[in-house]
Amino acid sequence: MNALELDYASRHFFHVYAQYLDQEQFNEWIGLFDPHQCTYEVLSKENKDLGLPLPIMGCFTLGMIQDRVAMLAKGVLTYRRSALLRQVSNVQASFGQDGHVLAKANLVVYQSNEEGVSSLYMVARYEATLERVESRLLIRKMQVIVESFGIDTMLAVPL
Repeated sequence: MNALELDYASRHFFHVYAQYLDQEQFNEWIGLFDPHQCTYEVLSKENKDLGLPLPIMGCFTLGMIQDRVAMLAKGVLTYRRSALLRQVSNVQASFGQDGHVLAKANLVVYQSNEEGVSSLYMVARYEATLERVESRLLIRKMQVIVESFGIDTMLAVPL
């Protein structure tokens, strides 16, 4: 994969990632994770900058990610329902020493409530380690680093 192909593949990956979440296609979203080894973490920018690894929310295996999505589908996790729209920008990717793709992107999430009132929900960035499997990129590690200090209870829905 050359630099141009890497750029296209990483942009496409983040757009599909956001689309699955925006359309609440959580099972398809799970399919973006490496089934053998993956983590999904939401961290505060402050903790990330200070080297403090404790996430606000963390799933450390595919099973944990599947359980979280199953709880959403079954209605076990209660949260204020609203439509979310993610905008991903400034995607950057490079190859790590081990051959994995190291990808970063900025994220802005807007929410619209049942009355149609829209507001900014979250400002964050993605830092991902992706594995190339055939013609796909799969998540080995996804960190969502949130800039927002006030975390809504709606964090039940993946970022």
